[in-house]
Amino acid sequence: MKKPMNRFLLFLTALLVTGMMSSCKEEGPHKDNIIKLSATINSQQTVPRVTATGQGVGVFEYNKTTMELKYNITFQNIQPKFVTLNRAEPAWEAGPVLSTLATNPTGTQVQGTFKLNAEQQTALVIKQLYINITTEENIYGAIRGQIVPDGQTF
Repeated sequence: MKKPMNRFLLFLTALLVTGMMSSCKEEGPHKDNIIKLSATINSQQTVPRVTATGQGVGVFEYNKTTMELKYNITFQNIQPKFVTLNRAEPAWEAGPVLSTLATNPTGTQVQGTFKLNAEQQTALVIKQLYINITTEENIYGAIRGQIVPDGQTF
């Protein structure tokens, strides 16, 4: 009589394990199609380091399906010459311009969309992309902000 009981317990255990495995659902930000990111833009992150009173904020949404990075960058106390999207490797260094988002912008805001390629998408995920705002006086950047997932800091 011991064998039927062992088989029943084995069957019951297999049934429970199968039920638990099928009820597990992988969730998290890596499964979302839209990734929300931000950047705190100031002179503390510039390379070479400058002292500027300008500051800003970047709000970003990245669509993994279309590979488009939607941006809304606001700034104050600065008259930008260029607002650019750059890539630095390592992230804290200065890096080349991927795209000029605005030239001599008027007002205090720059909005738009930039399509990333696979290499740039990887750079975004590993926090190598940043916003650089240059002025006539600071041609390498007066203020800068690393693009990071919401809730993280650089």
